[in-house]
Amino acid sequence: MAISHISAPTLPCQPPLVSAEQGAADLVDRFADEWRELCAEASENQPFYRPEWIRAYLRAFEPRAKVVFISSRLDGRLRLLLPLIEEVGSFSKMPVRRLRAPVNCYAGRFDAICSAGPEGDAAISATWAYLKKSSSWDLLQFRDALEGSTISRLADMARADGFRTIQIPDKPSPYVPVPADTELLKQTPVNARLRRELKHVRRQLSDIGRLNFYRVEVAERKQLDRFYELEACGWKGQQSSAILCKQMRPFFDEIAESATRFGYFTLYMLELNGQLIAAQYGFTHRSCYYSVIVAYNEDFKEFSPGHLIIEEIMRDCCTRGIRVFDTTGQNQEWKMRWTKQARPLNHYFIFRGPVGRLAYSVGSRLWPRVKRLFGTKGGLQPNQV
Repeated sequence: MAISHISAPTLPCQPPLVSAEQGAADLVDRFADEWRELCAEASENQPFYRPEWIRAYLRAFEPRAKVVFISSRLDGRLRLLLPLIEEVGSFSKMPVRRLRAPVNCYAGRFDAICSAGPEGDAAISATWAYLKKSSSWDLLQFRDALEGSTISRLADMARADGFRTIQIPDKPSPYVPVPADTELLKQTPVNARLRRELKHVRRQLSDIGRLNFYRVEVAERKQLDRFYELEACGWKGQQSSAILCKQMRPFFDEIAESATRFGYFTLYMLELNGQLIAAQYGFTHRSCYYSVIVAYNEDFKEFSPGHLIIEEIMRDCCTRGIRVFDTTGQNQEWKMRWTKQARPLNHYFIFRGPVGRLAYSVGSRLWPRVKRLFGTKGGLQPNQV
């Protein structure tokens, strides 16, 4: 009888070397090549964690920020990279030296990029050991981190080491599994009433004209113009929350151009008789489509154009081998008509030293105000030791 041998994972012989480098936004460019190599090896590699996303964020929103990169290396190879902004800020009106994630409500999720397997585990442990001993911060602040992320693991290590932490759950982020069999698409969306509505709408539209659905994978100025104008023509424009109203076009243009360069930009368009009625700006990366911004023409609201385009996108993803449609936002009612699946999302605060502990103590009496910093309806989960 043949005996098979299963090798245990090889653990690093030497501990990772962790260091911090300071600079401005151009620090991203110094790390960019090996950062992207690390992304290719990482188990959780989303577009929001790549150098081009962080660079665009810094240029658009915080061009004068003091940037700090915490890097962990094994045998000279980058195994973990944590980009941060260093500043003097406040927590519950108390001044603190803060290291925080370079992200805001417009710039998506955040995580440190980390290699998979034992080397990644060692890099996370070494990074926390470095941060724990560092005297340069009173508060680590991370927002929009998915449960199970590298950031969540760092927060768990801090808590286990007796550091005071606060975890604020935000609304979970839905995703739609895309079936490999086109026949199974007949069961999507999961809401049966919506499925019937979409069939009825398509019969109505067949009497009105022709639907034209297509995918754009290049950041063409003309197509981007059409998308931005569509997004601004409805309630977003009226509430001054559209990209054009917020003057955020440079950020999204830069992201589209970078995503085009690296082959993951995706702009979906749905027309009726040549008129654009719905569109989605997003990314297709690692067998997942990320829907970042949605827009539809409210003059055609009775035909549910926002749902119609999702139905078309699901078909396109199925035929191309894309297995997940990630909405990237919160679990709004219209999204949950498509799926029952969602990933928990959290904001984390880690406090260090006398100033950090005092800030935590003051903040623990003002948790409702802390919660309003993020506009979240989720309850606070303080961890006091």
